[in-house]
Amino acid sequence: MLKIGVTDNDPYVYVDTTGDYAGIDIDIAREACKRAGIKPQFVDISWNDRDRLLKNGDIDCLWCDYSPNYREDVYCWTEPYLTVTVSVAAKKTSGIKGLTSLDESKTIAVIAGSVSERRLLAGDLGISPDVHVKSYGSAELCKAALVKGYVDCWMADVQSLDRLVAQYPGVYRVFADDVMTVDLGVAFENSYEGEYVKNLNTVLFDMDRDGTIDRIVSNYKAGATADGQRAES
Repeated sequence: MLKIGVTDNDPYVYVDTTGDYAGIDIDIAREACKRAGIKPQFVDISWNDRDRLLKNGDIDCLWCDYSPNYREDVYCWTEPYLTVTVSVAAKKTSGIKGLTSLDESKTIAVIAGSVSERRLLAGDLGISPDVHVKSYGSAELCKAALVKGYVDCWMADVQSLDRLVAQYPGVYRVFADDVMTVDLGVAFENSYEGEYVKNLNTVLFDMDRDGTIDRIVSNYKAGATADGQRAES
């Protein structure tokens, strides 16, 4: 059994109306484990406790919209299974035209510890250093901060931002100028020496080659349907 650490991060991981786990990463993980002959067990964790849980063996890996970028030596990673595009969303009435229009009066939300946060704080995205960066513990908290007006915009992958736009029709828009692309991988404890990484690499490669991963992602695009049912938000 593979104990997979996850946390709420729509559309990658969430609990659907039946109480079951759903999302892009959940579907990819289930199919990959099926092909590899592995039984997955999804374990809801506090994201801040992820490294402790990995080290203690409470979970075997992290599979939740997590990137090896800037963390290559922190974990034992599978090969990237997905590349996502990062952009920014804001209210249509905000007057914000793009990243370069942000100034010291604006606040941007990001997930704490994310690649977006790292690059914003490093000042290598061409954004004014006076822009306020507000870090939150999850994508849901970032979205809530934007909806409640605590921040002016939210930087995240376009899948998450598109779901926001679909959830609040006519209220938000995603900037046309994409910020960057980020790879996603499955993270194991750095000293891991088992067979799971090798086996997952094999089946994830096959899933990419035969179009399975693309089909799963397309099921969760805003407004998409899967087997006749609208994807849950």
